[in-house]
Amino acid sequence: MVEWLKQEHGQEIEYGTVYSLVRYTLGAKLKIPRPQSHKQDEKLVSEFKKNSVSFSIA
Repeated sequence: MVEWLKQEHGQEIEYGTVYSLVRYTLGAKLKIPRPQSHKQDEKLVSEFKKNSVSFSIA
C-alpha cells in the first residue's frame, strides 16, 4: 500500500500511518495467504480439489 501510494500519487507516507488509517478508520484487516509447505505434492493437491465436494448454503 505504501509503495502504491508512492508510485501512483507521489505520496511518501510511513507504513504505521497507512496501517492505522486502514485498520482503525476504514475497519479493514491486512490479508496475507497462509503459508504452504514446499514439500507438498502439487498433483495430489489438484486431485484433492477436483474430487472434493463443495457445499453451498441457500
